[in-house]
Amino acid sequence: MSAALHTLSRSPETVPPRPAAGEIVALLGASEVRRAALRALAGLRTDEGEVPTAEIGLLCARPRFFPWLDLTENLAFVLPKATPFEREGLIANVLVRLGLAGQATQRPGALSPEGLLRLAIARLLLVRPRLLLVDEPFAALDAETRSRLAAFLPELCTQARPAVAIATGSVEEALRLADRILVLPRQPGPPAFSLDNLLARPREEGSVGFVTLRRELRRALDKENRHAAPEVEAAA
Repeated sequence: MSAALHTLSRSPETVPPRPAAGEIVALLGASEVRRAALRALAGLRTDEGEVPTAEIGLLCARPRFFPWLDLTENLAFVLPKATPFEREGLIANVLVRLGLAGQATQRPGALSPEGLLRLAIARLLLVRPRLLLVDEPFAALDAETRSRLAAFLPELCTQARPAVAIATGSVEEALRLADRILVLPRQPGPPAFSLDNLLARPREEGSVGFVTLRRELRRALDKENRHAAPEVEAAA
């Protein structure tokens, strides 16, 4: 199974440092800049549009599946080396964990947006990619649904210890999940700010350390926005 990503010119200035295996890096900044950084991390050239999920997994707001296959068949496609017995057990287990067991014979088109994201998470749990790219998959969901699905992110990030890059507009989410946080510049260049997050897990938003780092990150974001504003005005 492959995940389609848009193309990007890959000058060295546009590529942020790639996470190490087992490291979770959060990318903060303007939405278009965050997404461009994810594409650059995927290693795409301008003539490439497909990335094998065995190497690179993508969790985004609109995951893609084969519409003519049911849920079980879609998941079976990413387990080509498993025996039929192994495949059946793995898929049954992950569908139960994601609350999709009762819809196993349905096609993706019958699922709600939340159901599609659950199926995408199930696929990633089976594939165990070496590099996991997370592009604000839950941003359009209500707070309760977002909280339910976000609970699976730590498992995705720690299973098989992939390198993980999370594009997010939320300072709080970055601090909860990431080991390192990068504030990306609006113009091509190295990260405007880098923060190593040494807070012990689980990270409580009300703790002194969390509040201190949140203030520091917001200050860095404000500084980058002020720096970019004169360039935007000059271009206008």
